[in-house]
Amino acid sequence: MVVIVIVGILMGALLTSGGALFRDSKKKQTSVRLDTLATLIREYRQIEGVFPSDRLPSGVNTGAMNAKPEALFLELFAEKYSGQRPNQEWLVNTDGDSSGKALTFLESRELFEIGDAWGSPILYFHHLHYGEVAQVMAGPDGMPYEQEAAAAKNETTGSYRQPNNFQLISAGEDGEFGTDDDIIKP
Repeated sequence: MVVIVIVGILMGALLTSGGALFRDSKKKQTSVRLDTLATLIREYRQIEGVFPSDRLPSGVNTGAMNAKPEALFLELFAEKYSGQRPNQEWLVNTDGDSSGKALTFLESRELFEIGDAWGSPILYFHHLHYGEVAQVMAGPDGMPYEQEAAAAKNETTGSYRQPNNFQLISAGEDGEFGTDDDIIKP
């Protein structure tokens, strides 16, 4: 009887700490994705001479939802682009949209977003458009909903972080942009 109680206590402790480890693992995975994306965006700038656009090209009219993350996907997966690309396993399509024709080297016509480890789109802001509010479909546990998000500001100065650069933002575990668990790079 004592052994069963001890095993029960140990299992409870393991489940409690195991959940924290799982959350920490997804946070670490997302941080690595953001670092990798930041490196790929800098490489894009070296090859193309400019940062990737955070606006959809003319003729791609899918509405405003997820436009900034979809624009980054189109730039990094463009057929003409010769640089490194993100892992295709990171692609999500939280708003379920597609185009009439293939816009990348991929066979799919879906307008993907590059997702974080929780499955929400990673927002990309080009410094020229920091003042714009992004419409994004994100949320916890695979249950996305429409949200508005903005580029991050420095808490001390009130000015945008990474001026003359770019920002990548994950909504974090809660799937909601603008909360304390957001992960922002670079």
